[in-house]
Amino acid sequence: MLKVLATATLATLCGSPALAEGQTGDPRYLVKAWIQKYDKSFVHATGWCGTGDLCTLKVGEHDIRIRFFLSGESYRLSVGATPDDPATCCVFANRSEEVFVGGGSPHAEKLYFRLPDALADKGRVEFGTLFIALEDLR
Repeated sequence: MLKVLATATLATLCGSPALAEGQTGDPRYLVKAWIQKYDKSFVHATGWCGTGDLCTLKVGEHDIRIRFFLSGESYRLSVGATPDDPATCCVFANRSEEVFVGGGSPHAEKLYFRLPDALADKGRVEFGTLFIALEDLR
């Protein structure tokens, strides 16, 4: 009897695509995110997104925000960190705080520091690269 109960419990845990603290609702996407910084250090996280149109995943000190469109194939991506830092991360190559991803997984985006206005004319300073992979669980 104990063996049957242990097997059933293990099957239930293995059948769950991902367990993430603080997530609610049915899982829709398994999200894997990796930030490789310019100095070659890195942080990564795995979590899942529910059925809502906005998903946030904490990767080190950064919040990765994914805003899904109705089709679920494309999304808008943003990365935020400590807002009181004068040179905060992150903006994308076009200097916007959000980028459109039309699909494809995995996906990579270069990240840059958001420089103070006094240094904005100096060009971009690279922070690193965000690699993100979404797996549709349905």
